Amino acid sequence: MITHTTRRAVIGGAGLFAVAGGIAITSQAKGAALPTADRTAWDQAFKAMTIATAEDDANAAGFDVLHDAADKETQEIFYAEFERLGEVRYDATWALFAIPAPDHAALLWKTEYLFGDDMAPSGSSPSWAAHVMDWYMADQRRLLGSEAR
Repeated sequence: MITHTTRRAVIGGAGLFAVAGGIAITSQAKGAALPTADRTAWDQAFKAMTIATAEDDANAAGFDVLHDAADKETQEIFYAEFERLGEVRYDATWALFAIPAPDHAALLWKTEYLFGDDMAPSGSSPSWAAHVMDWYMADQRRLLGSEAR
């Protein structure tokens, strides 16, 4: 198996500066007004992320065999596509994460992404970046309403 260290550290959290549709959510003080969630934007971003994930997974499934059997020039072509699809998946995932969760199901998706099966074998989350946790906590405060105070 060829190992490359790019692929955004295996779809990890290094350098997450995702902005979705011009939405940039910064740290919010407790009790501050939070943006309303747009179900349509979430659904569109979720669909884009799902498609990007499926394309990346399909490509990755045969990558090693095709890559290893190819000549050097073709290997570079395969690797470039492997990288491109990984970047698309990475960008689509974090663009979705940046959109305010419109409901508890969306918040559950974010929770499972951060703390579920996507966690590294070491037990680390895909991202402990402060701005990602700010997005996550803003969703919780908004969806819990007065319960969060």
